[in-house]
Amino acid sequence: MVKRKSYKKEERRNYHEKWTLDAEQVFAHKWCLLSVGCPKLDEFLGGGVAVRGITELAGESGSGKTQLCLQMCLSVQYPEINGGLGAGSVYINTEDIFPSRRLHQLIQKFPSRFHSEDTSIQFGNNIFIEHIADVLPQLLAQKSVGLIVVDSIAGVFRADFEPRDSVSRAKEMRAVGGQLHRLAEEFRVAIICVNQVTTVINNERSAGDNTGRKTVAALGLAWANMVTTRLQISRTNRSVTDAKGTSMPVRMLEIIFSPDKPPRSCHFVVTEAGVSAVSNVTE
Repeated sequence: MVKRKSYKKEERRNYHEKWTLDAEQVFAHKWCLLSVGCPKLDEFLGGGVAVRGITELAGESGSGKTQLCLQMCLSVQYPEINGGLGAGSVYINTEDIFPSRRLHQLIQKFPSRFHSEDTSIQFGNNIFIEHIADVLPQLLAQKSVGLIVVDSIAGVFRADFEPRDSVSRAKEMRAVGGQLHRLAEEFRVAIICVNQVTTVINNERSAGDNTGRKTVAALGLAWANMVTTRLQISRTNRSVTDAKGTSMPVRMLEIIFSPDKPPRSCHFVVTEAGVSAVSNVTE
């Protein structure tokens, strides 16, 4: 007959506390959040963007997608206590010319708005601009990187496939998506994939919708199945006035789907100092 080992009450409590602490550390590590560079937008997003899986940022041209991504390239460089990861970023440009002038403007204006303390961070030295994704594994192994931006993911597939190659394109999407998920897991980085939108017929028309159409993220269901969180930005016909009396166009940020947040929306504006949420919006 095998005797069971008996544990004292104190030993059981210590074991339980250690197991709970280990579990909390694992959870915190896996679900770390990266600030988008605006406290109100962070609150809207439940703390920021998850450093896990793929976050898609979809929207029409000129809606503010790249603006938000550039801002996150700066916020990721702050220490974790300030919402960053204390690491650099990789910006993969697949279509347009990288907006280096706008990035330089943000480097001058954004830090003082985001955090009041002086910082010695050399922001421009920690953003690695690439035009192909093949170098990612080597770059991540050599550099401290906390954010990867692919701008845009649609550009990766549009040039290589004809419309009739839908099956091959779907396989390639799964392969690319799977590789991004593995990189996020292995190197603990946030993955942001910028995407374009397309117009479709809206079968669930809401009050005030006279068009019968809506915009949805491009690339279809094959890519959507690889996305962990989908955010969508759109322009509105609303505006707000700044301290100087200048009217600024308002954009809307929506959570389309997420594993831990319900669908909802908020408004923001783009200024010289970056992207900021707004609440007092007028028609």
